[in-house]
Amino acid sequence: MDSRAARTFAINGVIVDVAGGFVRDREGREIALRPQAFDLLKYLLENAGRLVTKDELMQAVWPGVFVTDDSLVQCVRDIRRALHDESQSVLKAVPKRGYRLAIVAADPPSAPVRWRWTAATVALGLLAAGAVWLFMGLAIEKRSDTVLPSVAVLPFQAIGGEASVQRLAGGLTEDIITDLARFPEFRVIAHNSTEVYEGKPANPTEVGAALGAGFVVEGSIQRQADRVRVTAQFIDAKTGNHLWSNRWDRPDRDLFAIQTEIAEQVSNRLGGGAGLIQEAGRITAHRKPPGNLNAYELYLIGTEKLEQINRADVEEAIRLLSRATELDPTLARAWVELHHSHSVLASFDIEPEKNRRIAAEAAKRAVALDPADAEAHAVLARSLVVKGDLARAKAEFDAALRMAPNQFEIVTFYVPWASTFGEAERGAEMADQAIQLNPNYPLWSTRLFAHAYFVVGRYDDALLMMDRLAPENYGIWGWTYRPAALAAVGRTEEAKTLISETLKRFPDLTIEGRVNEPLVNTDADRKRLMETMRLAGFPPCASPELLAKIDKPVRLPECLAN
Repeated sequence: MDSRAARTFAINGVIVDVAGGFVRDREGREIALRPQAFDLLKYLLENAGRLVTKDELMQAVWPGVFVTDDSLVQCVRDIRRALHDESQSVLKAVPKRGYRLAIVAADPPSAPVRWRWTAATVALGLLAAGAVWLFMGLAIEKRSDTVLPSVAVLPFQAIGGEASVQRLAGGLTEDIITDLARFPEFRVIAHNSTEVYEGKPANPTEVGAALGAGFVVEGSIQRQADRVRVTAQFIDAKTGNHLWSNRWDRPDRDLFAIQTEIAEQVSNRLGGGAGLIQEAGRITAHRKPPGNLNAYELYLIGTEKLEQINRADVEEAIRLLSRATELDPTLARAWVELHHSHSVLASFDIEPEKNRRIAAEAAKRAVALDPADAEAHAVLARSLVVKGDLARAKAEFDAALRMAPNQFEIVTFYVPWASTFGEAERGAEMADQAIQLNPNYPLWSTRLFAHAYFVVGRYDDALLMMDRLAPENYGIWGWTYRPAALAAVGRTEEAKTLISETLKRFPDLTIEGRVNEPLVNTDADRKRLMETMRLAGFPPCASPELLAKIDKPVRLPECLAN
């Protein structure tokens, strides 16, 4: 069959429907692809088996618009990720020339089925129908009754009427919808419901009422000489109040790069635990009597408590989140946050084994409830690392990053564990990326960034992160890293003063104890930690009781005689 005439393709178990304009996985879930990436995939499918030059691809996807090679490379990367083509066996690069998509077999049309209608067939059909209705009834009974907030992204207004600006406006709108749709804690109104407002004045409160949206995103794009100005507003659809706005002025050298950057920043400002949508929900929840809070509101206030990163608030977060799961056991997000809460308590050295076990159970529950939730996969990965199952952990992290490669939380969760997989430099680079994605990064993330910077020797950056934290936020690792980093940059007296306070809080803290923790499992990490902790003056040798709990503990030479 000629693949150029086909409209549906099966590639590595992924279905590409050219006519429908979507890509789906084996379970039928849609895989998000930016419009330009889908257009590129469509063009390559239409020319499968043929070498297509870069110039031809750029002209096909960005006609009349100047873009750099980076835009093309980003689209190719997105396509490979969507098609699970890590080996690059489907979409092959021909150096200095272009790309070739391997010949892809189209899905054959389903053969017509001829039924022989007999009494037995009818009876089986009725039984099957009854089973289906029974199954549907059970499914409905188990379905969550939690009502999540929803947001409508209106088509961005292209001021001036230039074709390139109109394309940028359309692409930016699509990208923001796609990026926001990755956040499972709210619903995003489909683009085909909002595109009716394109080119028309729209009142956000009327839009919200018509579409059932609690929030509206709107914006505009204008080209002035050799620059592009983009504005965006986030509006409470019930009150019409503007909750947030921003403006970007960029050179117009690469409109696709501008589109990508702004879409990522908008989605990360609105979504996630520290995003404006959850923040607005918390304000509403705080106005209600505690006894009247529903599961989602308990989840929102629980995450707010968790973000304070101190023992009292984290324990209160666990109480609230546990209550949320009692009211709605299917609320996967609450299980994700329960994982975080128990992990934080473990990091404070509060019943670490018990809290890690509970955290792992919560992570498994979250993935089982919502396999499409990238953060659920990320927290499961973290539990698997602690357990020592590095192969499965890496697979879960990779799955999370494929699902949401530019979501602040997902990028940040990988940051402290990157060195575990021999990717310490990548971890530090991803910390930089996360900060760029969300310049208003929340308090909890600074501890993870500090670790990533520490393990590559960026001690000053690690200390800058620690400076944002109060001592009550440190946890046992903060009390370890700060003195060690101070000693590494020559601030020895400060380090020794801080160690005195550290040992008051954690009398059993030793170099051997720290280097045998799950977070430190490469020779390079152990060596760096040993050297800097020695410089700071930490006690070297762990107690026999602690060593007895560790399978094949790493020992310091000076402790072997003990």
